[in-house]
Amino acid sequence: MSVKMKPVIGICLTLLVGIIYAIPGSLRFLHLSVSGTGHEIIGAGWNLLFCGLIGYFLLQPQFQQQFSHFKLKVLLWGVPLAIVVGLASDILFQVLFGKSTENTVANVITVQMIVFRVPFMLLGEELICTNIMIALEKMGLKFRYASVISGLLFAAWHIPAYGFVPLQLIITILPIRLALNYIWKKSNSVWVSWICHFAFDAIGFIQYFS
Repeated sequence: MSVKMKPVIGICLTLLVGIIYAIPGSLRFLHLSVSGTGHEIIGAGWNLLFCGLIGYFLLQPQFQQQFSHFKLKVLLWGVPLAIVVGLASDILFQVLFGKSTENTVANVITVQMIVFRVPFMLLGEELICTNIMIALEKMGLKFRYASVISGLLFAAWHIPAYGFVPLQLIITILPIRLALNYIWKKSNSVWVSWICHFAFDAIGFIQYFS
């Protein structure tokens, strides 16, 4: 396989992984009679496993480098940045258009899920986005454009959670993804963007326990 084809194939496969995950019920063929815990493990690890394999075999060395760096300084300003951007974008939408559509996770979220499932799911989401950005940059696209493309796709992947509400997805999901992408780029670390992502989501989940 030529060097030029690897990022193209990497993007296509990453998109396929994300699309399969986003389609309701699409993972049933994987676990067949497996239910309960087995189903939960597959759901939590799908993006993480397959995007990890895609990145490892097609997007080196940048894919591996993001795991070998950790910048505490970026983490210290990245967490508040992610929280502020996420909350501000949600407030902006509500001011302009009224109450936003609630995430379907509100009906099922538990403390156990936040501790044992959400971290793996979010790391998988990070790899979906970083795979796309790495591949696009390898193809010659500047980071800012790669980040926007990644952000728009990330927003679209949240349709199963919020429904087809384009304005809400663009106004509330895209900004937080752009912030996380910026954090990832400045830190060159998927660990930093992952922690920031988890911090923002964990705060968002608090409202479902009130």
